Amino acid sequence: MKKRDNGTAWGSYLLVVVGAAAGLGVVGFGGAPWVGGVIMGATLLVGSAVRLVLSEERAGALAVRTKKTDVVVLAVIGLALVGGSLSLLLKLHNT
Repeated sequence: MKKRDNGTAWGSYLLVVVGAAAGLGVVGFGGAPWVGGVIMGATLLVGSAVRLVLSEERAGALAVRTKKTDVVVLAVIGLALVGGSLSLLLKLHNT
């Protein structure tokens, strides 16, 4: 029977959770909302890349569905957060 390394398996999940919490913390403590959104989105993009390269066993809690589905969902949500957050910087009118 193969021994599972639980520290590595949880590491990728904790990376995403801590990054999302950091983005929320930036906004919660008065930082610019777009910065917090970019931090959260970038963390999800990193999580997507990690899910792509790690095996099923080492991905831990990031492995919810098939690898392809997990990577696509994390990447789409991450890109949407980054794009939406950066769109807050656009000056669309003179008010």
